[in-house]
Amino acid sequence: MIDFQSSAWHQIRKWAEDEMAKCRQKNDALGLSPDETSALRGEIRAYKKLLGLQQQVAREVVGLPVD
Repeated sequence: MIDFQSSAWHQIRKWAEDEMAKCRQKNDALGLSPDETSALRGEIRAYKKLLGLQQQVAREVVGLPVD
């Protein structure tokens, strides 16, 4: 189980948020190919999934359906 109160989780969350912001900034740049745009969107999706772990676990604990 992940300790979402630990300093390690907070560091991981901060890193993922920073990386996602970098990807979004790159994605907004002009001149990207469709493949580059798709790759960045995939990275953003992965960071969002990682950042959503805390909510997913909380939903499972109270018995709500997980998306």
